[in-house]
Amino acid sequence: MRRAISLVLIIIGILLLYWGYDLQQQLDMQLIRQVTGEAPEQVWQYYLTGIASVVVGGLGVWKTF
Repeated sequence: MRRAISLVLIIIGILLLYWGYDLQQQLDMQLIRQVTGEAPEQVWQYYLTGIASVVVGGLGVWKTF
């Protein structure tokens, strides 16, 4: 059961990283980035949550072996 939850966390993390990248590539986000010089906060939230989810899921899979 623990391994299944860890694998789901990894999949969710990968999806969040993809959605963050996709959001960053949208035209309105590119305009905000060019005006302010930095990525919008929503993109960073996707990236950080995705990385945390992948790391926690990876640790969970690693501990079950």
